[in-house]
Amino acid sequence: MDTGNAWKKILKSVVLLGFIFLFFYLVQNFDIYNVDRILGTLHEMAEKSSVRIPFIIIATVLLVFFVPISPVAGAAGLLFEVSGILYITLAGLLAAMISYAFAKLYRGNVEKWIRRIYTRKEREVPLEEMLLRIRDHGFSYALFVRALPFMPFSLGNLIFGVSTVSLMDYVTTTFITVGIGQGINVLLIAMASDFMEQKTGTLLAVALKAAYYYMIYAWSKKYRYHTAEEKVLESEESPDSL
Repeated sequence: MDTGNAWKKILKSVVLLGFIFLFFYLVQNFDIYNVDRILGTLHEMAEKSSVRIPFIIIATVLLVFFVPISPVAGAAGLLFEVSGILYITLAGLLAAMISYAFAKLYRGNVEKWIRRIYTRKEREVPLEEMLLRIRDHGFSYALFVRALPFMPFSLGNLIFGVSTVSLMDYVTTTFITVGIGQGINVLLIAMASDFMEQKTGTLLAVALKAAYYYMIYAWSKKYRYHTAEEKVLESEESPDSL
């Protein structure tokens, strides 16, 4: 047996076992899928000093293990107000990179798992077609998928990890959608938590949120994302091609 391959298999096994152990430890001891408990724990951190780095670490771990990003962003808004935008962006980028690397390392197993999760309910775009569109359209389609409100952040990380999207496009789209999309959520929570004093700020955040979703809608209408194979079929079926 090649020594390099043997060590690679050992490393993959160790990482996988560590990932599984950490997952069950967090579920058993911290109930990480109990959103109310998570928010309570994060609120308790506000009473202590120097909580920014611990918050980023905790938020990163939660996002890696499929805790929805919205409540984590909400906690950032309550704890740090507008500066929470920076912390949720950093946590989102770190979680995205960890999940991306994990998906690349265990691509075959991760892809099988994604298929089971993705096909639990009927989707407008099948997984295979989504992967082909990412291949054919790159950044623009990756940004569109990232911005979809019904695409879970953690699942999207793994989907991109098994796709052909470039690392630069992946990081850029994550930065844009977390920094802007979740950044607006942080701003909204921060302003709304002190509504009587921040009425203008709250209304501004609501307007920004509406504008953000309108841009997503306009983007989806402007661009028709098809695979290269679908474009060939369309050209063959077009009257102009006869």
